[in-house]
Amino acid sequence: MNSIFSKHTADLENFVQNQSSSGNINYFSFCSTIENVNFDVIIQKIEKLNNPFFFWSQKKQNIAFIGIDWLIRISEDGTERTIKTEKKIQQLSDKFINNWDNFNLDSVPMFLGGLKFSPNENNVLWNDYRDSDWFVPKILFYKKEDRTFLVFNLAKENYKEQFERSLNFVENILLNEDYLESSRFVIKSSYTGSEEERLLWIDKVNAALRKIEEGEFQKIVLSRSVNLSFSENGSITQLLKSLSTNYPRCYVFAFRQNNSTFFGASPERLAKISNGIIEADALAGSIKRGKTPDEDLALENELLTSKKNLNEQKAVVHFIANSFSEFATDIEYNPNPIIRKLPNIQHLWTPIKAKLSKNRSVFAVLKSIHPTPAICGVPWSNALISIRAMEQHARGLYAGIIGWFNFNNEGEFAVSIRSALLKKNELYAFAGCGIVDGSDPIAEYEEINLKLKPILNLFEHEEIHQS
Repeated sequence: MNSIFSKHTADLENFVQNQSSSGNINYFSFCSTIENVNFDVIIQKIEKLNNPFFFWSQKKQNIAFIGIDWLIRISEDGTERTIKTEKKIQQLSDKFINNWDNFNLDSVPMFLGGLKFSPNENNVLWNDYRDSDWFVPKILFYKKEDRTFLVFNLAKENYKEQFERSLNFVENILLNEDYLESSRFVIKSSYTGSEEERLLWIDKVNAALRKIEEGEFQKIVLSRSVNLSFSENGSITQLLKSLSTNYPRCYVFAFRQNNSTFFGASPERLAKISNGIIEADALAGSIKRGKTPDEDLALENELLTSKKNLNEQKAVVHFIANSFSEFATDIEYNPNPIIRKLPNIQHLWTPIKAKLSKNRSVFAVLKSIHPTPAICGVPWSNALISIRAMEQHARGLYAGIIGWFNFNNEGEFAVSIRSALLKKNELYAFAGCGIVDGSDPIAEYEEINLKLKPILNLFEHEEIHQS
């Protein structure tokens, strides 16, 4: 191990020497390869050390990374959050230099984080996160297919001391690769729905239907929050491992700041930007899975012929395609949706792809396509006003954006649904559904319960505390 880290030090020195003439450079992103890294161990150890981190996994694509600690944090609040964030990113763009080309890498994650569903909520529950919250990690473990890379991001001033501290940190994590004993969550109390809440939901949906009838909006997405309290907290590692196993096609993520960890398994790609191509998922309309193959197929056909669900899906497709037309050409999608099957639910799904035609920044793209009708409504501005008035909870990062990007206009972002906030000894899980003309309040309530299962099922077999 020591010889490996000695080689890292020598390679960094050679890299810095080769960049000595670059006077405008303030930061180095130094990459090397590493073997035999157990991501579960890393997450458990940094969790015990209370470090901020960001985890991202796409098991089916064999991609995962963990960013640890901040080198730079760019966070903004308010309605101009994306504009202010973008300006700060642009000011940094020519101050970084990297050696990624040595490893044939271009899309290395650099800025990690997310955007809240809407700005200016000012809610205590979400006070560990800003409206726009991104950071460049000091250390990044990055697994892509069969290779694992170790990236150190360093400020030019005192880079040797920073590098030594980061090396020591990595060495302490990797030297003892014994898997920490998995601790369990001990549930003190749970609030996952009651008859009173069900009736309140029915009233809320009926109120939304009246607004639709009056022409205030054509669609609104309403959400619920449910709560679990713990007398003892387990490790987030086990939760993420279960989500990755159960939902290999989803984006499994965890974003930790201070006393809060926002995590989930999102099936919905908001945008992937790579090599001048942008891709997105239109995902709306859902139905449960069948208990048998025949029942599952019957439910699939029911979804594919449901006028209500098809109209919802069409609205999302048109919104994304129209948004793409502002900065892209050759927009491609099939007018007929296909089915996206997850273990507990199936959705109408339309992949959309286009060629970027303008030098549009990542944040300009995100601002154009979020929030979609799938998580807010149509028109989104009117729906958003009613969401704020009708929902008692703050959405925070739920239904916002989670993901990563770099200076090469490369990035990938998920809509942060199927998610929850773990804050100290409390867990808050969120789910929503679209209300349109013809929606049945009871059916929508059952749909939300279905969407809460990916999170709540993680605790199904946990110990219940008897007081």
